[in-house]
Amino acid sequence: ADAARDARRESRRTRRRTRRVYELTSSCVVRRRRGAKSARDMTTVSVTVVTKGAAPWRRHRCGGGGCASVSSSSSSPPPPPRCVVRARASEPWAVSCARVFRWDDVLDARATAATGEDDDATTTTSEENAAHTSPTLMRGTTGNFIVIDGANLAWGLAQKLKSRFTSKTRVPMSAAVLAALDYEPWRASGFTTHAFIPREYVVGYVNSVCDGGGLSTVNAELVEYLGKGVWVNRRLMDEVDAGRLTLVSRDGVDGRGLRKADDLTILTRAKEADAWICSNDKFRDHRRERGIGFSSGKALKEFARLRRFDHNFLIPLEDDVISATLEASGWTPKVGASFVENYDGPQRRVVPEREPDAPTPYHAMPQRVLPVYFEPLPTDSMKTARKTYLERQGWSVSRIIA
Repeated sequence: ADAARDARRESRRTRRRTRRVYELTSSCVVRRRRGAKSARDMTTVSVTVVTKGAAPWRRHRCGGGGCASVSSSSSSPPPPPRCVVRARASEPWAVSCARVFRWDDVLDARATAATGEDDDATTTTSEENAAHTSPTLMRGTTGNFIVIDGANLAWGLAQKLKSRFTSKTRVPMSAAVLAALDYEPWRASGFTTHAFIPREYVVGYVNSVCDGGGLSTVNAELVEYLGKGVWVNRRLMDEVDAGRLTLVSRDGVDGRGLRKADDLTILTRAKEADAWICSNDKFRDHRRERGIGFSSGKALKEFARLRRFDHNFLIPLEDDVISATLEASGWTPKVGASFVENYDGPQRRVVPEREPDAPTPYHAMPQRVLPVYFEPLPTDSMKTARKTYLERQGWSVSRIIA
């Protein structure tokens, strides 16, 4: 019985030793995770020296110009008990998020750590390296490209105005897209912004174009009538001509249309450029798509978790202040198809001026009358990464003792 028990213990130890196998390639070491059944489950790790593996023990050293692996013979001395692994240089995720949201505490902690021994270039053991290269901390990006979901922002500001002023209608707002494109902190930090929006939000029917919504709510200062029921948002068309806005067609090959075409385009472009995505849409309904560059739904979920962040719009003024500003500005709204000179469609009404009991067109107010400010918001995962990074760096608020 004792011999059988010892044999079972030795068999379990042997299986545990052979479960963690390092397979050498031409440029790196690929570590097979526990329970891995295919090459898709392999995790690539850039190393300096590896002494743990299947017999015979292999030593792998990368010299920059190429990699060479030497297999030692059975007469070689036994390997050291622990692996010496050098992590691949990469920016922590919290630092990448700090550049987007202007987290000065994280940037200061990063600058303080850079003056000493850099954490990303520190030689650690294999156990410490596994925690150091965790996805939450090390999957950052040094890119300065932000992809903007134009349709999501346009409807986000519309919902904000509806809930703030309890209005009955929602009109997609072109001001939301421009506020994100011209966000000053991003421009000061060197970020490049580009927006994608469905074509009918710029050129289409009055109920689908931005700042349109209908014949009674169309903003005549921004939207023009082209004829035969087609309208165009002149402000967004100027951004298209400037190269900062891309129109996405939703026309399907079967004539039914593809409502998710703009979302798929955003995901594809962000995946190619490793860019950030500004959208409140979590893209959960696109995890079964296979033509956008992701190997599985889990890969898309992970990419959206690491690169997508939320947004919000702030209206700082109170109602009485907005009314006083409106009276002092002398602004006269031009809302409705009656203010469009060349409109020849149905339901034309000649109204020389707005009716006294007409609802206030908050969606048509310019920035000088109704200030609205764009604000990027981090997700809960990004907030957790920020807290964890500051704890690992031992950062604390500087205090002055009086």
